[in-house]
Amino acid sequence: METMNSPERWSLVIAAGQTVIRMYHALDRSDYSRASRCFTPDGIWERGGNALHGQQQILASLNQRSATLFTRHCVTNFLLVEHSGSVAKAEFGLTVYRSDKGAPPMLPADRAVAAMLADVECELACNDGGDWLIRRLDPRITFAS
Repeated sequence: METMNSPERWSLVIAAGQTVIRMYHALDRSDYSRASRCFTPDGIWERGGNALHGQQQILASLNQRSATLFTRHCVTNFLLVEHSGSVAKAEFGLTVYRSDKGAPPMLPADRAVAAMLADVECELACNDGGDWLIRRLDPRITFAS
């Protein structure tokens, strides 16, 4: 039986956390194809009040984003709350910085202010290749500007 501090548990926490961070990293770099592949083929993303079902619907929604939108998503307090076999549940905080001035951003961006803070519930599943993918991503906005 795994203990809370077992190497297997820490390995799972790292793998699950990396999947989430990889998805937001791709999203912030407008690599929407890579972001959508961080989800299971039937994954669900509760986004903007709509449930996006599957990689194709997620990709189609992301492709509608403004070409000049500049974002940075910061994941904090990642916590694995449940694990059973090839399924895991995690919770984390998400801070989103957003700017869209109608032109490609000039870095550093001026006066960065968080556009949103959210508490996120995330379910992940391990595929046959041993990769953890997001099965459900459900951000609950706690603060919005």
